[in-house]
Amino acid sequence: MQDYVNLRDRQQWRSRRGASQPHIDACKCTVPLLAGWISEQQEQIVVMSFWSWRFKMVYDLIVVGGGPAGSTCARKAAQLGLDVVLIEKHHHPRRKACGGGLTTRVRRALDVDFSPVVEREQCGLRLFSPSGLTVEEVRAETTGYMVRREDFDHLLLREAERAGATVMEGVAVVDVVENANTVDVITDEKTYSGRLLVGADGVNSTVARRTGIKTRWRDDEICLCIEAAVPMDPEDIVRIVGDPNGSQRVLIEIYFGALRHGYAWAFGKRAEMSLGIGVLVSELEDLRGAWKRFVLSFEKRYDVRIDLSATTAARVPLKGPIDNTIASRVMLVGDAAGFVSPATGEGIYYAIESGKIAAEIARDIISEVGGVSTETYQQRWQKAFGKDLGVANFLAGMMFHSIENMEAVCRMAYDDPVMRAYTFELITGAVPYRTSRNRLVKRMLRKHLRTAIKMIL
Repeated sequence: MQDYVNLRDRQQWRSRRGASQPHIDACKCTVPLLAGWISEQQEQIVVMSFWSWRFKMVYDLIVVGGGPAGSTCARKAAQLGLDVVLIEKHHHPRRKACGGGLTTRVRRALDVDFSPVVEREQCGLRLFSPSGLTVEEVRAETTGYMVRREDFDHLLLREAERAGATVMEGVAVVDVVENANTVDVITDEKTYSGRLLVGADGVNSTVARRTGIKTRWRDDEICLCIEAAVPMDPEDIVRIVGDPNGSQRVLIEIYFGALRHGYAWAFGKRAEMSLGIGVLVSELEDLRGAWKRFVLSFEKRYDVRIDLSATTAARVPLKGPIDNTIASRVMLVGDAAGFVSPATGEGIYYAIESGKIAAEIARDIISEVGGVSTETYQQRWQKAFGKDLGVANFLAGMMFHSIENMEAVCRMAYDDPVMRAYTFELITGAVPYRTSRNRLVKRMLRKHLRTAIKMIL
């Protein structure tokens, strides 16, 4: 027996299988399927193979990279009615070198319920100065969230797929070719064609490199991080970084002085502690030695044994946005565009915001809204958060200029409750960096003028 399925348009296909079908200028196609003999997955493969043979498939938007920026962009674009394919080189869930701390503004920016992957809520900060001075700020409200990036990223990727984006995992991009009306993304399996391309493939972006947008990073633009996901008894986590008021929430720990122009961290999850250290490559002297010293001091401080078997390294852009984030049919988002705070290394908020902006611009370009191009994307992100990242760069330069400056920041926070609150807001991203700068500078000039002059000079 044969079952003949009429695919009159992409909406009919989506309603039949819940999958995304690239736009093809054809009114009707009759595809014979062997009902009862093949599975639904095989049926979809047969149909998609027919479409590939019959027509050249051109997506509205190709997204390369399945992290928070790429998944958010693909999900938003699919919700706006675009035919989207997301190409991810790994199979999710996959390990990602990251502390896994999310700020409260990530919650506000993301219209996805990520509470199922929240390991613990954050309620404060413990800051260590180079000399060992300890500064602690505890809040009654939740000030952030701890997640495992493999779980968080996997959730966002599945949400993009649920919204209608086609997700291709385990597919590596090897080249990008811009044409007059399309852009071709060449992978190790096949070539994908689209009207627009979003590069969300991180600091080592193939899209940025092959399109010539960003061919290399200077040493003073890149931070090198080492991070370990350390298995730990939940009782030890609560003992080490637990809320002093007795809740199951945790403090984040930041260690200044572990090395110059960088810091170390300890973020507690449900049964895992993220330990990490990072420094600008241009200031790199003995990262491995600093890492070993930090781990040993942590073990001694808290009387725990640290298992470093799950240790990874990663590069993170740490000088703010790159000068140009676009080509004629290409937009870069997230780490690929340098959208990471130079002051704290936090990039997930900017990944989400840039992904949403790119999706909206893609919709307008595809819809032929007058005056909208990829140039509009450059203007939109600059208006949305470009100045804020510029201020973060200023604050980072002031804090990490020297060991003495890091000590001074901690000393002011220790002595002055107002400075302590402002420093907490800066490190946790509770307020925009412009607000943090204005508050910190005003307070320093009024109450800590001598220290402020020393830090500037």
